Amino acid sequence: MSFPPLSRIWTFVLVFGALVLFSMLVRDPVTHSTLIWPAGGVLLGTLMLAPRREWLVYCVVAGWLHFGAGLFIHRPVAVSALYVLFNLGTMLSIAALWRWRKPGRTMLTEPVALCWFVGLVLAGSLLGALAGSEGLKVLGFAPLKAGVDVLAISTAVGALVGAPLVLAWAGFGARRSAGRQSATGAVWFALLLVSAAVAFDNGTIEALFGAGTFELSYLPLVFMVLVALSWQQRGMAAALLALSVIACVNTAQGDGPFAHAGNLLGDPLLQVQVYLAVAALLGLLMSAINAAREAALADALAWKVRADGMLLGTQQLMYEVDPATGNIIWAGPMPALMGLTAPQLPHLDDFFARIHPQDRSRVTDYAALREAGGVAAFTQTFRFKTGNGQWVTLEDTGAPVVDFDDSIYRVSGLLRLAATANQGVY
Repeated sequence: MSFPPLSRIWTFVLVFGALVLFSMLVRDPVTHSTLIWPAGGVLLGTLMLAPRREWLVYCVVAGWLHFGAGLFIHRPVAVSALYVLFNLGTMLSIAALWRWRKPGRTMLTEPVALCWFVGLVLAGSLLGALAGSEGLKVLGFAPLKAGVDVLAISTAVGALVGAPLVLAWAGFGARRSAGRQSATGAVWFALLLVSAAVAFDNGTIEALFGAGTFELSYLPLVFMVLVALSWQQRGMAAALLALSVIACVNTAQGDGPFAHAGNLLGDPLLQVQVYLAVAALLGLLMSAINAAREAALADALAWKVRADGMLLGTQQLMYEVDPATGNIIWAGPMPALMGLTAPQLPHLDDFFARIHPQDRSRVTDYAALREAGGVAAFTQTFRFKTGNGQWVTLEDTGAPVVDFDDSIYRVSGLLRLAATANQGVY
């Protein structure tokens, strides 16, 4: 066992303690069950990140905070201890299985990793709720007012809310970001807060629409997705936590689309839990999709930089011809080699017009052969008139790109300068 840095311990105490207090204060007034348990998710995320030798310290701290909060709301000592034990057991089991299956991997931005995480959370929460229910029966506190499904969903939703929050923000550091993207994310986040506050406040809904409407509760989910697209997983985790706080506080007070008059939650307790579960899964899925898109864009940009560097370093041009239209896409140092820019040579006809008359028919025959799928016309040299009127000799190496249906998709190749002397007119 080793002791984590004090800064991490204090951060864990503050976040875990605040979420424990929040969950205890917004319990269902009928069943006295917590609506969600995000503190357990914070513990789970911490265990997924921390070395195993530090697990005991975090579990002891979390256990005492949880136990103390239970006594604060006048739970019996035995019940408080039982809740602590089964919550610790659930989160430890999930974290251990995660580390066994995904050693060294702590992000939920890959679809396979996300599915494995969600599966572990659902299975662990259900088994933990069943064990906790049986334990309460043994202690003589049965029957439970809240069913096993409520306890399981409370634990699962809490894990889906709290763990991504820790995983996303653990490595937070100041870094440059696109100002426009940051501003857009801030707008979406503000709209999420406003829409959630309106959707879960009956007085505001009745003042605006004349009657309560369940459909308005879907609007915050739209803004949460937009936040995830703008701010990635960190923004999604913060937005999900904010939505959970607003939904739980208002529902526990008998407000919002899931509450009945007189604070009698009953089924609405399960409804708000399922609503937050759907929100969590949607947010995690969008974060994974967005992360995959960002990774693909970054990979494409990296390859573009490599290709541009290669073309510049070797003083070559790369071209891509659409055989159906004759349009050309250029890459590389065109002004240095040809004295021209890409807009000046947009089509094969424009390119052919600058080839020396004595070479033109051979070059056009080569082009036609390539467009027909021939590979014999692989390399050729010809004279070309540059933008400043000089004649240079270019070496062309190219071939057709065959599509999956055996049609010619593109003709691609490289041009390099074979001779640079101003040779006049041949």
